[in-house]
Amino acid sequence: MQAPSRAPALSDALAQMPYVWLGVGVFIAVYIAVDLNKLYALRYGMDVGIFLQSLVNFTHTGSTFNWVERQPHLTVHDSWLLLGLAPLVRLFPRPETLLVVQVVAVAIAAVPLYIFARGCGLAALPAQLVTLAYLISPSAQGWAYMDFSENVFVPLLGFSLAIAVQRRSLYATLLFAQLLMGVKEDEIWFIAWFSLAGALWYDRRLGLATLALALVNGAGYYAAVHAAGYAPAKPQYLWWPSTLPQDLAFLAEVLAPFAFAPLALGWRVLLATPMVVEITFPAAWAYPLARAGTHWTVPLVTLIAIGAAIAIARYPRWARWAFGCAIVMALFFNVTVVHIGRHLYPPDTAGYAQARAVALSGRPAVYTPDDEGAFVIASPDLQAQLINRSAPRKNPKPAWITH
Repeated sequence: MQAPSRAPALSDALAQMPYVWLGVGVFIAVYIAVDLNKLYALRYGMDVGIFLQSLVNFTHTGSTFNWVERQPHLTVHDSWLLLGLAPLVRLFPRPETLLVVQVVAVAIAAVPLYIFARGCGLAALPAQLVTLAYLISPSAQGWAYMDFSENVFVPLLGFSLAIAVQRRSLYATLLFAQLLMGVKEDEIWFIAWFSLAGALWYDRRLGLATLALALVNGAGYYAAVHAAGYAPAKPQYLWWPSTLPQDLAFLAEVLAPFAFAPLALGWRVLLATPMVVEITFPAAWAYPLARAGTHWTVPLVTLIAIGAAIAIARYPRWARWAFGCAIVMALFFNVTVVHIGRHLYPPDTAGYAQARAVALSGRPAVYTPDDEGAFVIASPDLQAQLINRSAPRKNPKPAWITH
């Protein structure tokens, strides 16, 4: 079927979003700068090293083995989509590569979000305001500033999938669903859940076809990993969230940049329950997962942005409220260094140079969690190890100065 008549042609929509293009450009410039500062100050965590070493190893041996997880990364998570970065990492085997990719992925997701908002019936200006609310939100800024994660591709693919479903395109829906399921195994089950809901209340053909695809992906991944003798990551869950007041505050924090508009969808907000449960019901973890800006929250906030576009299409004046609320949240509740009262750390020039020398040497090197920032720089060296991954840090390193 063709796109709804109320949706502008793609070329027209792209030409009618000057503020979005400006926002994307500013976002990319600012966060590449602050991310590189964080890297050179040796403040990044081990996850950047995990993914970089996995990809560097893949380009050399065909295995995604890394010395932090001490097994191939693809046996821990179903993240085969990341292999698409292998040619780029082969050319530029440095953590800077992943950080630039991360920032661009989060920023460029604004384009399909805008197109989806226009397809919901919003005019160009309110659609741009909703999109800018996404870019300005503490969540999007936090994803661009956090350790690299495969989840940074969820907004781009999730918004693109929403467009395909909106236009009832079976082939595009299956394509973007398949790509999204290649981000992480969580997405397989989220897609299965929403496919079932879609089959019941939206489009039976689209829903059942995507549900079948999700079941094939899930069965195939777990069968393959177990056949190889590994056990994928399997988090434990509680019967009731252990930090309920904090979890409720988190939900308010991620809804506020969109002026709480998704709540206008009524009972449909209950469809987000699996995403909320995943990050609020887990057992013991190093830190609360339901915290704005963490990679665990990306699927939920992506869904919130989609819901906001749908709701604000009914009440276009809310777009201005969303834009204003996003600015307030960014100035006073941001999870990154771009926040009133925070400052950048100076680069650790000597420490960076030493770690970079290890990265180029190919010789064995061992780091502890207190030196994870240096391990990140050294991780292109396939013999660089990080031991005692779960040990408490004797000298925690915050990512910014608060005084």
